[in-house]
Amino acid sequence: MAKSKSKMGAKVMYCGHDGWFIADIFEVGTAIAIKANGKITGETLVRGRNAEATHHVMDFPKAGCWDPQRGFLVVPAAQVRELKGGRST
Repeated sequence: MAKSKSKMGAKVMYCGHDGWFIADIFEVGTAIAIKANGKITGETLVRGRNAEATHHVMDFPKAGCWDPQRGFLVVPAAQVRELKGGRST
């Protein structure tokens, strides 16, 4: 998997969901911390425009720390992919 770098204002596709949210991404050692601009819920995801997503976060093979109600995720760096044109690199 392509390793992502720190990014402000990323459009992050949510693992297993048809949609994305705006967030800041921080690379911290071997982990990626993602802070969304609010809660990450089915109602707050941007739907139908996945080609605009810049990153994709996955919850496997390690779950990491997910708190979507606070808009906060931490996963191993290998579980965040940077996307180009809606396709993983």
